[in-house]
Amino acid sequence: MSYKHLTIKEREILMFLRAKGLSIRAVALRLGRNPSTISRELKRCAGNYSPSKADNDYHQKRQNCHKKRLLDSHPQLRRQIVHYILDLHWSPEQITARFNKEHQWCVSYNTIYRHIYQHNLGEKYSSRGDTGIQRHLRHKHRTRHSKNTRRHREVQTDYISIHERPGFINQRQRIGDWEIDTVIGRTGHSILLTVVDRLSRLTLIKKVVQKDSQEINKGLVELLGAIPKEFVHSITPDHGTEFLHLDEISERLGVTVYWPDPYSPEQRGTNENTNGLIREYFPKRTDIDNYTEGRADVFLDFNHQAILL
Repeated sequence: MSYKHLTIKEREILMFLRAKGLSIRAVALRLGRNPSTISRELKRCAGNYSPSKADNDYHQKRQNCHKKRLLDSHPQLRRQIVHYILDLHWSPEQITARFNKEHQWCVSYNTIYRHIYQHNLGEKYSSRGDTGIQRHLRHKHRTRHSKNTRRHREVQTDYISIHERPGFINQRQRIGDWEIDTVIGRTGHSILLTVVDRLSRLTLIKKVVQKDSQEINKGLVELLGAIPKEFVHSITPDHGTEFLHLDEISERLGVTVYWPDPYSPEQRGTNENTNGLIREYFPKRTDIDNYTEGRADVFLDFNHQAILL
């Protein structure tokens, strides 16, 4: 049975009945309350009983009894999180991973996101230029479309399903199993071809002049062809049209192509997360034509990102 505190109306009746000389037990009977409830109420308000004062005291204690939020109680933790986001460009997931690894704080990434969206980090959430917290979030507080609302495209007709991929690849037990994808800039301009090793997270990036299978294949040959053959075993792409002719890569490099299910980016999580990091430096609609492949300074901080192993 749940306990309900006295209301202001009950407190006024209590004062009236006590003033008429009724006993605690008689007052409790009239209010339908336990006598101990009435007794405690009167003991809390020694002297002349005031319903308004008793009610105000109750609500003040209720307000003070709530546990403070972690970041409110530890301003140094808030400053540390802001530093990781603004200066190191870490995501809340990466910050939580670092805290767990170093046993510094027990704070979940959901808690960090909640404080961000409630504007509780002491920094502007959105602002022009590069100053807003929102600009440093990988997904900018955007939500994905529901899987059921997507229009499914025709799947590849000649491919090996990711469900046939050996368990030791899924468990990241060897170097040489790569996930590939593209990062799109301004429509009709150059794109970035990204190739990530599932075990080591080694990331190779190549600027490609246009998004077609021929240019993509040339880029893959250049990137993976420079890797010793014993470290190039398989590739897992997405279902983009730029990967329609990977059979040529399979024959030329001697690799196996494992196709994921359509609209299942979680099956290529390593590459998806890496592309999310790259997006921090190349937001959507960026004109990648303006960047040379020698712009190492653009990725100066990239290798400092906390990798979730």
